Amino acid sequence: MNATRLLGLAAGVLVAASAAGAAETASLEFEILDRIGWQGGKGGTTPAGPFEAPSTGGKVRVAARKVVETYSYDRKADVLTIDFRFDRKGFAPVPPMLALAVERGFGATFAPPARSTGHVSPLGPLMGVDGTDRYRCTIGGLGRYVAQPAGPAGGKAPEALVGELRDEVEKILSAKGHLAPWLVLVNVPGSGAPHRGDVYWSNPTETYYLLAEAAPLLDRKLAGRVGQYLRTLRRALPPEDLRAMPFTGGTAREHFPPSQALLAAWEAKVLAYRVAGMPPIWSLYGLARYHDLLGEKVTGQKMACYDAMVANGLKHRDWATLYWRRGRTPEFNAVHAVNRLFAGFVGYIRLARRAGDERAEALGWGLLGRTAALRYAMGKYTQFQHAHRLFNVRYAKNKGPALRVERDPAIYSIPKDPAWWVKADGGEWIGNLRTWRWRRPIDNVRQVHRLDELGVDVWEWGAVDCGGTGQKRLRAKRDYWYERLCPYYLPFADMTPELARFLADHLQPECRAFVERVEENQPHWHVAYAEAIVGGEIGFMTPPNAHGLFLAKAWVLKEKPDVLARLIDVAWLPRGDLFYLHKLAGTIGAYRAGGREGRAQR
Repeated sequence: MNATRLLGLAAGVLVAASAAGAAETASLEFEILDRIGWQGGKGGTTPAGPFEAPSTGGKVRVAARKVVETYSYDRKADVLTIDFRFDRKGFAPVPPMLALAVERGFGATFAPPARSTGHVSPLGPLMGVDGTDRYRCTIGGLGRYVAQPAGPAGGKAPEALVGELRDEVEKILSAKGHLAPWLVLVNVPGSGAPHRGDVYWSNPTETYYLLAEAAPLLDRKLAGRVGQYLRTLRRALPPEDLRAMPFTGGTAREHFPPSQALLAAWEAKVLAYRVAGMPPIWSLYGLARYHDLLGEKVTGQKMACYDAMVANGLKHRDWATLYWRRGRTPEFNAVHAVNRLFAGFVGYIRLARRAGDERAEALGWGLLGRTAALRYAMGKYTQFQHAHRLFNVRYAKNKGPALRVERDPAIYSIPKDPAWWVKADGGEWIGNLRTWRWRRPIDNVRQVHRLDELGVDVWEWGAVDCGGTGQKRLRAKRDYWYERLCPYYLPFADMTPELARFLADHLQPECRAFVERVEENQPHWHVAYAEAIVGGEIGFMTPPNAHGLFLAKAWVLKEKPDVLARLIDVAWLPRGDLFYLHKLAGTIGAYRAGGREGRAQR
């Protein structure tokens, strides 16, 4: 590795300046915490998994308490290099969640080679290098997920769809000022106060992203008006200063909007945790789409703001999980957070390139590499469970038992009856994604909804923390109501084209299994206001569910455009339904990419 000189420390980010002529690098310092026994104190030893090298034997002791990771990216070779340097010599561990990804097939290599010890915990297998205080990890092929979105291809889409997209965009541009966020209430009569639901598009950068998806599909004049609209929106609601726009401001999207008092209560109490503080890393993706669409340069002053957003977002990070510590996680549900982080770091790299900031770009590549490994590990997590006896047929959402290595085959084995899950969940009044066909590990479509230094929880769906802190509670308190107020499907929440490309490349079978599970439970999942099938005491499924599954069909599973056209359904709102607009754009894009033009029957 090229020699570097450490210049300073801001929020734990060690900014490194390279020697003359060397590739720019950036570094992060981490504490090495173990509160679950991933280093060997607890957990257990299991047979080697199908991708795991056999142990060379012997107990290990992790002496290090801190580690510095240094990142550099070779654009020509498309290789990210991460150099790990520990504060003490001995067994140098690999972050267990990275080890989990590697065991399941993620393309990372180590020099010197890392070995598996045979020890596993819910955070992953214990893997590392003996007798050293450093090693190097390389990850190739990430450039594909940072490349600029391709422009529309030369194929032809049905004029009815193109005209509908124009009409939806025109409704947004003709509104007086910016459109207000959309509060969706889902509770049924008699189920308590109006605090079950969610607020959509309160972050102005989400509008940048979704309109940037549509703009290339419009005629030049209308696309120019979209650009001007976004410039005006940015001046009115500066994304460098706002985590969310006021819920009470802007032009209503609905025919019958909620009262100002109710909106103010949601902003001040129900979702207060989502409004206050510095803009999240997720905002950097929408900002990058803004700059890419309009061709605007990123000034040094703006880049300093983006650096500050990343530094703030990296506080309370955890090394072993590749994620964040309990009570400090970036989102309520872990997979959702990682989807947003993946996009945010893609945006950060693009912004750094526009600013000519090689140090920030190096940091962005390192963070994207860590996040890609984590997203891969999350997609493979339940298969890891089955390979290492961490599965438990009695496991239930928020009720226990906690994940651990099981000894009884009757507990960790998938029952012979493929309908076992339907029968086991019989009588449960909370809706779940049940199945009559659970025979193989890949049939376990549960997602990582909690991840921190204390462990992992998985389930088929997640929720919104209405009236809470936006953080998971301790399992022991059995406080499950906060998990069931506004359920949504986890793997495709806030998915972007770049993440979809990653999922299609590496996790397509897992994504297909999840989509098929939803279709098994609700064949008409795409219909607006379809009745609720998961959660409890709510009337209908929330709009991101149909949107996310649609994008999975279009981008990950590569569904034919004629099929996508039938899944668009209708808008939920008279104007400003960005999910509906996005589905129209996705279908038109599929036609133009080479799909056969049809009549777009719907």
